[in-house]
Amino acid sequence: MNCTCANRRQNLSRTATAIAVSLLCSAAAHGQTINPDQAPEASSLTRVIVTANKREQASIDVPASVSTVSAERLALGGATRLEDFVSQVPGLAVTAMTRGQTVVTLRGIGTGAAQAVPTTAQYIDDAPIGSINAYAAGSKITPDLDPSDLRRVEVLKGPQGTAYGAGAVGGLVRYVTIPANTRTFSGVVQAGVNQIDGGGQGNNLRAALNIPITQDVLGIRISAFDRTEGGYIDNPVSGQDGINEARTKGGRVALDLKISQDWSLRAWALTQQFKSDGLGSEDVTAPSLTPLNQPMQRISYVKELQDIKLDVANITLRGKLGVFDLVSSSTYQTSKLHRVNDNTVGSTGLLRLLTGLPGLGAYTDAHIDTRRVSQELRARSAAFEDKLEYEVGLFWTRENDMLDSQLPPPFFYATGKPITATPLGNGTIGSAYKEISYFGNLSYAITPQLSALAGIRRAKDNQQFDLDYKASVLSPVPVRLLQDVDHGKTTYMAGINYKLQPDTSLYGRAATGYRAGGPSALPPGALPDGKLSFEPDTLTSYELGFKSAFLNGKASVEAAVFSTNWQDIQLMANAPARPPFTYTSFNYGTNGGSARSKGAEATFLYSPVNAWTMRANAAYTDTYLTSAAPAVGGLSGDAMPYIPKWSMSVSAEYRFAIGAAQSWMGGSLGRVGERISDYSLKKPLMLAGYNNLTLNAGADWKNVRISLYGKNLTNARGINFAGPIADQSAANPYGNPYTVALIQPRTFGVDLSYRF
Repeated sequence: MNCTCANRRQNLSRTATAIAVSLLCSAAAHGQTINPDQAPEASSLTRVIVTANKREQASIDVPASVSTVSAERLALGGATRLEDFVSQVPGLAVTAMTRGQTVVTLRGIGTGAAQAVPTTAQYIDDAPIGSINAYAAGSKITPDLDPSDLRRVEVLKGPQGTAYGAGAVGGLVRYVTIPANTRTFSGVVQAGVNQIDGGGQGNNLRAALNIPITQDVLGIRISAFDRTEGGYIDNPVSGQDGINEARTKGGRVALDLKISQDWSLRAWALTQQFKSDGLGSEDVTAPSLTPLNQPMQRISYVKELQDIKLDVANITLRGKLGVFDLVSSSTYQTSKLHRVNDNTVGSTGLLRLLTGLPGLGAYTDAHIDTRRVSQELRARSAAFEDKLEYEVGLFWTRENDMLDSQLPPPFFYATGKPITATPLGNGTIGSAYKEISYFGNLSYAITPQLSALAGIRRAKDNQQFDLDYKASVLSPVPVRLLQDVDHGKTTYMAGINYKLQPDTSLYGRAATGYRAGGPSALPPGALPDGKLSFEPDTLTSYELGFKSAFLNGKASVEAAVFSTNWQDIQLMANAPARPPFTYTSFNYGTNGGSARSKGAEATFLYSPVNAWTMRANAAYTDTYLTSAAPAVGGLSGDAMPYIPKWSMSVSAEYRFAIGAAQSWMGGSLGRVGERISDYSLKKPLMLAGYNNLTLNAGADWKNVRISLYGKNLTNARGINFAGPIADQSAANPYGNPYTVALIQPRTFGVDLSYRF
């Protein structure tokens, strides 16, 4: 065990424990009552409020499939990342290469870990988050916000092109934060510790303070957190345990101002940084996926690094002008990624060929910087005695990205000493994305029970690309490539919503979505039939859904069936090395193949009495290529990578009193079904399904909450990603060894908080 790492864990653990004990004593002395920021989760569609259509509505009134997970439920179960609750959202799948790198897929609309452009849009309140550029790792850098500052997570499924534009082809994940309160002074302080079976210790410190500066006019909320997640992967080369220990810290400031009777302003800014000195993956041998050395080990000869920084600020102004409700949302975002990856195992053979020296290793040192500005204006009104509701809007965004990828000179992996040589690689890619779009949505009440829906959006975008590969060992011929590409796209939505009863509705929906095209990044001569650009891909989805609340609101059900056609799929492929580039291969964007995704989803909620809440959900997703994608080795009929056909979960919670304490017990059992890792011509592996059992219990006593939880209690060996480390060849068809990303092993934790 690394001594510095171990001492830091012990010191943080003692700090967290001391704070927790002092909070408990303070609460006992003052005898106050709990005033939590988050209320217990609603147990019926008539009481679940969502903002999927960019305004607050009861879930039963939204003619689309929307799943919600309350921050309260996440906190009680110790959940901090999407992979902790993926099975609780029907139709949601994640491909997590390691902590900090997660591809989010909805309803099977994704192309695996190599996907460059996101298919699932990410929002924090009204702020679009992440990159939609093909050359900025936008699909892998997801927010994964700490639940302490959230009200809930909303997952809107199916293409949302008319409301959310490019990138929302599979759907949308929306983080709804806790706003500032202009009436009540309140706050919370929380400390917690947890222990991973066979791994390290984690801890967290969280605090928030709400100040009503002017009663009912101006309020401010300030929050901060610092969370360490224990490591569970060891490095046999260095002898270091828990190399994938990760620390995430951040803070947020939110302001709420009531300007007048008709106008209000909400503003917030957040910062979050994730850092880890190792990857959460294990070296294995394919196709058996048995450990190459010992379980939970990864060989690396350099310290691997992930450092991801996200800063976002948003100002949303709402008001009324005549008959129109107006909204202006302005967002500024920067993200910085620094990643160091050891490439020794996969490159030592090539290095010997290039230099004549055995025992050489290599690593990649990459930086990706993104700066994005977005502006949206919306106007909403009604006519014909409110039978017609309509909205028009304008959206504009500009994004600038810089990828700096360095491959320093090789080193002797036995000693770590570098050889004297020019760098293996030295390149930068600058890119820019601009988009402007106009959209409109309307609904018309044909009868009190039947409504018709329609929407349209027209977008135009421009992307610029600047590749600069300087002379190096792998690129002896310098390469400079400038590309400038324009595209336009129109998307639409049409549907009906029929209220069978006030609390029962049936809806049908047809909608399209798209991802913007872009520069191919292919230099002339890299491929015989290489193109300047790749085109937008288009998705058309048909959905029929049913929602109902019954038994006097004690139970509710939501179900949907869907069929989706995906055309001209955007792919990130690899052009093999060829003269004049010799050893240099190029990742490039292209279109290839078509796919179909069809399936069904259902969610059931039941609360027979106030003390009991039960949930169950299931999803079936069958997604496959309907025409070949030769650029990535896909054949017609191939399943899309990392999409389980079946996923499901059941959960329950029971609340009861013990003296003056309000207590609870709860848990969930989730199932992620088996998935394929790649396409047919890439030696795919079948990844076994796995279960994830979580239990929690705790009590609220006056101002104090204590919460105990256990995650992955069966210690399931869940694999979220599998890929070769070395190149595939006739002698090594699978590219052995492989690396697989594993879910966190069995973990026990305790959180203690004081609220006022």
